Amino acid sequence: MTVRGNLPAQTTTFIGRPAVLAETEVLLGKSRLVSLVGAGGVGKTRIAVETGRAMVHAGAFQHGVWLVSLADLRDPAALARTVAAELRIVDNARESGLGRLIESLYDKHLLLILDNCEHLLEAVRHLVHHLVRNCEGLTILTTSREQLWIYGEQLLRVPPLDEDEAVQLFAERAAVSDEDLTEVTALCRALGGVPLAIELAAARLAEASLTEILQELDDVTLEQVFEWAARHCTGEERRLWAVLSVFPADFDQAAAEAVAEAVAEADVLEPLAALVRKSIVATTTSPVTQQTRYRLPGSVSRFGAGMLADAEEPLRRHVLHYGSFTGEATLSWLTRNDASWMERLREEWPNVRAAIGYALQKPDLAEVGAVMAMNVDRTRFPAFAGMLGQMQDVLTAARQVITEGPLRTSLLAHSAWVAQTQGDTSAAIPLMHETRALPRQPETDVDVVWVEATHLFFVEGSPDCVPLYQYLIDRSRQHGTPGDTYIAELFHTMSSCFLLDAEAADKATTRLAQDNGADRSYAWGLWHRGLYELLHGDPAQVHPLAVEALRVQLVVGDTWGPAYSLWLLACACAELGAYDRAARLLGALRSRERAVRISFAGMSPFHKVLDRTDRTVRRALGDDYPVITTLGADLRPEQALEFALEPVPESERRPPKPTLPGGLTRQEFTIAGLVAEGLTSRQIGARLFISPRTADRHVVNIRAKLGLPNRVSLASWHRSATGG
Repeated sequence: MTVRGNLPAQTTTFIGRPAVLAETEVLLGKSRLVSLVGAGGVGKTRIAVETGRAMVHAGAFQHGVWLVSLADLRDPAALARTVAAELRIVDNARESGLGRLIESLYDKHLLLILDNCEHLLEAVRHLVHHLVRNCEGLTILTTSREQLWIYGEQLLRVPPLDEDEAVQLFAERAAVSDEDLTEVTALCRALGGVPLAIELAAARLAEASLTEILQELDDVTLEQVFEWAARHCTGEERRLWAVLSVFPADFDQAAAEAVAEAVAEADVLEPLAALVRKSIVATTTSPVTQQTRYRLPGSVSRFGAGMLADAEEPLRRHVLHYGSFTGEATLSWLTRNDASWMERLREEWPNVRAAIGYALQKPDLAEVGAVMAMNVDRTRFPAFAGMLGQMQDVLTAARQVITEGPLRTSLLAHSAWVAQTQGDTSAAIPLMHETRALPRQPETDVDVVWVEATHLFFVEGSPDCVPLYQYLIDRSRQHGTPGDTYIAELFHTMSSCFLLDAEAADKATTRLAQDNGADRSYAWGLWHRGLYELLHGDPAQVHPLAVEALRVQLVVGDTWGPAYSLWLLACACAELGAYDRAARLLGALRSRERAVRISFAGMSPFHKVLDRTDRTVRRALGDDYPVITTLGADLRPEQALEFALEPVPESERRPPKPTLPGGLTRQEFTIAGLVAEGLTSRQIGARLFISPRTADRHVVNIRAKLGLPNRVSLASWHRSATGG
């Protein structure tokens, strides 16, 4: 958790409420659980956000202030995972996210705002109880129409605005003169000082006089204000208001057009702009696309839902729109816009997950929902964002609905794949066996081969996986997406490095390193070159490659790749003789494995190399080994990554082994001798059982290391070095 909060940007001025804000801050100083309770529209959310801003300004919480809106969350079982996702906590576990939340927050000093809890009271009570009990530095501020009734809860009932504050708010939102104050005061009094009602009435002033509004709004409830606002909308605006209520989160114009089934842009843009002017729809700017996003406040959305005669069709269009969105994401990821797509998926995830959930409830949409789930998995977004727990939930829900046919085979294969990539053999193997038991069909062949190949690689450590990955590359190039092809190439390269000879590994690594413009592929290209050098080449080259790979992963916000980079760095430091540093990195790696729910012990090739590294470091450090690894394990995640990015001081390295002239390795010196004999690269390759291309690359590297311009000078250097 390197970000220090997520409070929304302030788009309108905050009026009044000094006493309520002051009392809220006082209560937060006394208790670790404070609840703001009041009627809908009274301003609980805004007070919570403004209190959070004050806390940020005062530096009251070391790890920031975080807002989690629960207004549109309908599944109580998803509460902990939703909070984890909003706090950018990696949640890749199969079990509920509560344990992961506690594990991540137990040593953090932050303010967590849980907004709009009233429809999830039992689930919120359970979550808050365990968080407050287990996380001593955590303070929670909730907003709800009802209190939680938890021991230690401090309650503040939020009153309406007083008369002066209400008039000030109205005047701020609408142009009024001093002569209007009497009528404004009467209107605010009629609206009961409810901020949302005042905002709606102020927006109406552009189309009606104060006198007319006052005559229509005389001692009304918020529900009646909504009814009044709806009466003064056109039929088109009312229909759009109702349709937009199906969105569980904010949305863009394209989504609004799709759900409203607009034929032309103007069909939505004009009534949507009108709803914004009337304060029925709120707007913000997407930090990802820089385009406008729209949102219906909770109470407004609920009223809009009540105007829907039939929600079925808008919800279906919502599913189909986000089905197209995930399909486009699958085709577009791992391009030059890759980082943007990852953030777009994160931004739209509440809509995507809601669409999948609704689709799986409808027999005629279930297949669409299942395909959406698998497309999200194919983007690798859940691993990248640390949301594999939610991905597993979605795939499990899809498997419960899709009980037969090719689609079930594919779902099982995707579920097995997720478990395999985490090294979770206890989950992966039963899923793989069930996949094998179903009839093999052409349309599911690729999915099944993925599972078979990865089992051979991770569990059996068999080189038989390599041709299977090559088959997947060929199939993906013909029928798949660039992302599918790249993932197949990545696993082909990784398995070649671990399980084949140096020449085959070098060939695969060189192919993977070709730049496609995506930062993630650049990072993995560096990582695989480091893996090749660790297993087949010069270990001294591994560390800078792994550091650069980790740096890129952190820049793009990848939560998955850093575990692999820590693995590579620990192994590299052991090879360099920097045993103290290697031990710290081993400790940090074990903490990272627990955090991201990845187990290198469940990946045989990784485990063998890591086990060898561990034994080497244990022998070198003796009794100091457990102490130093514990120091590494106790580093906070950001501290561990900062440590991993440091260069290895020469003082930490073991004395270098005696080297051959020019600092060449034994193989390099041998190749230089063959050049001195007059052999061509083809002849050198035949003598050393390597390809001519590899031999030529070695010659170029040797000349670069020695600073020699050509093969003739290299031959002369070798004769001089050997006294020949």
